[in-house]
Amino acid sequence: MAPLQQEPPLLLDVGEEREGSPLAPPSLSGLPGSRRALCVWLPTFELRLELARAPELDATSVALLAPGGGGRHTVWQVSERGAEAGVLPGQMISHAVSLCPTLTLLEPDPTHYDAAQEEMLEALMELSPVVEPAGRGRIFVGTDGLERLHGSPYRYAGLALQALMGAFPQPLVAATRIGQASGKFGAWVAAARAGPGSPVMIPDPELPTFLASCPVSVLPVDPLMVQRLERLGITTLEQLSSLPEPALVGQFGTQGRIALEWAMGRRLDPVRPLNRPQPIRVSLDFPSPAGRTETLHGALDRLLDKILSRPARRDRGVRGVRLRADLEGGRSWSVEVVLREPTARKESIAFPLRARMALAPPPRAVERLVMEAFQFGPATSQPGFFDRREKGERGAGGVEMAEGTVPPSLREAMKELKLKLGHSPLYRVVEVDPWSRIPERRHALLSFEP
Repeated sequence: MAPLQQEPPLLLDVGEEREGSPLAPPSLSGLPGSRRALCVWLPTFELRLELARAPELDATSVALLAPGGGGRHTVWQVSERGAEAGVLPGQMISHAVSLCPTLTLLEPDPTHYDAAQEEMLEALMELSPVVEPAGRGRIFVGTDGLERLHGSPYRYAGLALQALMGAFPQPLVAATRIGQASGKFGAWVAAARAGPGSPVMIPDPELPTFLASCPVSVLPVDPLMVQRLERLGITTLEQLSSLPEPALVGQFGTQGRIALEWAMGRRLDPVRPLNRPQPIRVSLDFPSPAGRTETLHGALDRLLDKILSRPARRDRGVRGVRLRADLEGGRSWSVEVVLREPTARKESIAFPLRARMALAPPPRAVERLVMEAFQFGPATSQPGFFDRREKGERGAGGVEMAEGTVPPSLREAMKELKLKLGHSPLYRVVEVDPWSRIPERRHALLSFEP
């Protein structure tokens, strides 16, 4: 695979995820997580995925268009050959093509990138239960206690690459950078300094020295503060660390104190575990690309049957379902449904999915259909009110209940409601005067206590 243009060291990535980012300065008091962090980073993640899907583009100049550009499409990521011709991220298409007439432009495929990110995340979960994503292509792995299982940090860095081999082609894994340090910030800086196949491991005593040579642009603070520091001639963290704290606070407020703590390695952000249920994923490959709606609906029903019959569901109701397709020609498509209440009824899940497919159908024929249940909840207990079985006995499946018989589960529920409300919330209709000309006199409601 052709080498790709390196992303600007740290400045772009930290700036893009500053708001709500896991790199944003947190308050560390009492936070759970792993103090030691391993950063697994694949630069230009999206463009590399496109080149892995179309290897014939390796020998050409390639640029990936920015998503959601509207009428003004710009370059998002560019290969090294394109960069040598002067093409840079953020340029207009017309300008990029004038600099490199042989430039190949690729439309972004966010569905494919998100699916690859999920595969990367699940692969690294095999190494450690403490895993935190930080944008596409970058994941932090908590390594506290892994020394007892895997030995030295270089050993489990190799295991991380080995885990990725099951999710990505070898060229993508070979381009992965790995860094380890105390806190996510230090691990991220170490990964940015690492090379392919050459992880950078920073022991705790060496972290301040390692950070000293880094530019101030790595700081996860307000970009305006970074610009002011550079205008004042403060370009490295070592120069920033030499400034007195009162002077920084006087110029930048609390951001000055925070920046000084980052620069001196005193502020550590732990890796917080990702708390989410393990998704249930099933797939169906078509022998030939399918484009008929009836065929896709039939495949949807088959996938739902597989998901609902999986032992991993364990009587849980399904609330969130995602349907993804690999299309003819190498593109992707997806729809997602989040139900108001968890359910295990097939038709309750299939109906909104079919409705979404009708509103946004696949633009091309489908080669592979993947369904993923990603949100769950307790199955509704309402049908149990009319269960025809006594505790410890067999169910009387098809036996009709005698008139006036109240199921035990419904009786228990009514007792709880009566204790809470102070009266029975059940009523029964009693015929009083069926021949009366006034409808209200024909029947009456009487309180009913089972």
